[in-house]
Amino acid sequence: MVGGVISSQKPKQKNPFHRIEKLLIACWVFGFFFMGWAYPILFKDTGKAPIRVLIDRIPNTLDPSQNPDMTARRILPLITEFGYRPHPQDSLEDFTLTPPDLTRPEIQFKVVRDDLSRGLLFESGRADVLFDSLSLSKTAHYRDSGKTVIVEKGFHLSYLGFNLRHPILMRPEVRRAIEKALPISEWILHKYFGFVEALPEGGGNGDPAEAAKELSRAGLIPDSNGVRFKLTYLTTPVREGNELALLVRAALAQVGIRIEVIPLEPSLFFSKLNKGEFDLFGSRIPRSNPKEAVADFFMSKGRRNYFSYSNPELDRSFSQDSKLSLEQVLPTLRRDLPVIPLFTWNHGLLLSSRVLWPTQSEMAIDDSFRFLARLQLK
Repeated sequence: MVGGVISSQKPKQKNPFHRIEKLLIACWVFGFFFMGWAYPILFKDTGKAPIRVLIDRIPNTLDPSQNPDMTARRILPLITEFGYRPHPQDSLEDFTLTPPDLTRPEIQFKVVRDDLSRGLLFESGRADVLFDSLSLSKTAHYRDSGKTVIVEKGFHLSYLGFNLRHPILMRPEVRRAIEKALPISEWILHKYFGFVEALPEGGGNGDPAEAAKELSRAGLIPDSNGVRFKLTYLTTPVREGNELALLVRAALAQVGIRIEVIPLEPSLFFSKLNKGEFDLFGSRIPRSNPKEAVADFFMSKGRRNYFSYSNPELDRSFSQDSKLSLEQVLPTLRRDLPVIPLFTWNHGLLLSSRVLWPTQSEMAIDDSFRFLARLQLK
């Protein structure tokens, strides 16, 4: 029947575009089903730009077996614990970490050494994360202007270190007078924008009059210019280190101690410390938690005992328990005063509006970039 009808009709003229139209429809249908299958694999979250992180120093490696430096140790947990993979062709100044699954965005690290440049890049929308890498004043400015700034308790200890081989500084009464001259509580309140915290039984507001009396009782009498003695103070070019040096210089000038501040490139700074070629210096004891051991700073033969500090009683304690923490040795340090403990540093994390910050308890920040593994983009 159907065949008869067709055979009785005049053959239709073929449309030259009919096949092309069918081919296009077939391609569209195939593409629709292919994309429905492939999209979750190929494009889930990867259409977004990476999370862009600015850091101020070049890591020496992204291989945990190659003696990583401090910057590398902060980044390596993303690789060793969370399975991120660095692009092999990237340089260590600008590198991207690819997540183990495509539900997370990539993380791009870029080294920008200048503090002002980091701030401008963030302001212009070309950076998403600055973690402990922007000056306190700029971080406070962004916090006060409504940007997302997360402050978490940290444990790095800032301290003023003495060279105990110095003929004047080797005298405990002189070190105590210097401590009394420093208005540490005032610095914490007014100079550090809420990003540092006082230690238990920390320094007071300073008492320059009493400190001057103690120096005079120690036989250190001012000359005709009001100077009792002179000291060199080593620091690095890092802004907070320089600012601390200037605060110390101003405080000690009030009691007749003249300070010459000498900023040095970090490798030269630590070389001088190791050789004992300094009088005073400011630095930090890096700690990721309050129970971290400090034996390398305060044992007689500790690798970072720059002070030439030796206490047989404390050495015996460390030999019995090498994991003694700062809190456990702090009473001895306050008595001997090889260093003046100043304050601990909080972590300051600045995020762009592109980044979602989870509120789960597991998002607590330590000293590493582990938290980046849990961030998502809007």
